[in-house]
Amino acid sequence: MLPITIMLFLLVMAGVIASVKANATAKMLAVGAFAVAFGLSAALLSQSANETIRLVIGAAPWNIYVLVTPLAAFMVCLFVGVSLMVVWASANLVDYDIEPARIPMYYALVCVLIASLVGVVIFGSLFNVFILMEVSSFAAAGIIVIKNRPENMRAGLKYLTLSILGSSFILMGIITLYALTGSLSVTGIHQSLSAGYAGNEVAAYNALMFITIGVALKSGLFPMHIAFPDAYSIAPSVSSALLSGLVQKAYIFFYIMVLHKAFGAEILLNDRVMTTTLQLVMILGAAAMIAGSAMALLQTDLKRMIAYSSVAQVGYFFLGVGMGTRLGLFAVVFHFLTHAVTKAMLFLVAGSVIRQTGSREIGDMAGLGTKMRVTMALFTVGALSMVGIPLLIGFNSKWFFAMGIFDSSHIWLLAVLALSSLLNGCYYLPVVVRAFFGDTGGEAVRLRSVRECAVRGLAPIVCLALLVVAFAVISGPVSYISIGIDSIW
Repeated sequence: MLPITIMLFLLVMAGVIASVKANATAKMLAVGAFAVAFGLSAALLSQSANETIRLVIGAAPWNIYVLVTPLAAFMVCLFVGVSLMVVWASANLVDYDIEPARIPMYYALVCVLIASLVGVVIFGSLFNVFILMEVSSFAAAGIIVIKNRPENMRAGLKYLTLSILGSSFILMGIITLYALTGSLSVTGIHQSLSAGYAGNEVAAYNALMFITIGVALKSGLFPMHIAFPDAYSIAPSVSSALLSGLVQKAYIFFYIMVLHKAFGAEILLNDRVMTTTLQLVMILGAAAMIAGSAMALLQTDLKRMIAYSSVAQVGYFFLGVGMGTRLGLFAVVFHFLTHAVTKAMLFLVAGSVIRQTGSREIGDMAGLGTKMRVTMALFTVGALSMVGIPLLIGFNSKWFFAMGIFDSSHIWLLAVLALSSLLNGCYYLPVVVRAFFGDTGGEAVRLRSVRECAVRGLAPIVCLALLVVAFAVISGPVSYISIGIDSIW
């Protein structure tokens, strides 16, 4: 019952936090809730290391089916752990972005969002997962529009529209699989498909295609990314950290489970049409890596630049999934960790810069490193990690992707990986150079009033930066992810 307990605890705390009046109390309850949830998720990670946890409540096909593989437990721990850091940082940032009267509701929505993401990864019934994906979509839109400005309303509505459109395709895929196999559980679907689907090939292909399109829409794969840069850049910075760092990963994890637990590698890799579908996914991922980076290069708004960087990072996920190899899948899961920690840190730094300077423009950051040394040093760590500099977790991710590319025999993808990394450097490193070595000129007067962030605001970002370094040099995540891949391959 531990996985269910984590989800229900966060939902109960959402109700408690929404009922309080004092913002300080809401902040304290939110941090406490995620601290407790992280302790529970760490226990789940330990419990599931050597076994898959199964729990069935009710009768099929509409039953509640919990299926916690080691990989799912890893994702739960990642979601809750990064959320804890973001919520901790929000105590210093949320007052700048959100009206005081809305702060308790904001934290309640965050609890609902993370609870729904936990549910997406722990349930093995596609019906259960679909319901929770819808909850997550509305909660995600809620933490965008909570800022209560016209641009937030537009961005939130566009985000929700695209997400619901994606959900419609996923629902069609689920219905098709149910009609084909008579089951809604990933294990039941796999058993039925493994027994043979001769004569029903078109239904199987349609199901895979519907779910692929739906997940691409919900996760913002280029060219279906149109709602995401606006959502990430206009939302409160703590919302941006959660949306970019976590939400997409739950949907891509669902896609991985459909591919490898419902269909299975032996079906995917031996069916020509399904193999072609995976190759198309791989090519779209490669295109997103380049297109997202190229669009980030054109931005002058700091948060919008980081938002387009996230479009490129989604391409990495689909590239690895589309390779159809164990090493490719390992690279994807490791990049879940890399991107969640690094991108959450970058958005929190961006929020701190905007709060302290009142400007979002990269051009206004000349000389900022002399006034906000720690903040800009943290941005530098995140930027170098995204570029792929050794001794930072981003380098490990790109190394694993390179190994996956060699294993897949699509050697041309190495050029895509190298070009994407080069473009990463072209838009991240000038920000660092401008901040520490830029000529302040007419900015000297404006910078005179700028101050470093408070220690309480910097502490969670420093913790994320330490993780960016620590996870690059310790083998624990690598070993556990290997166990997790074995559990679904």
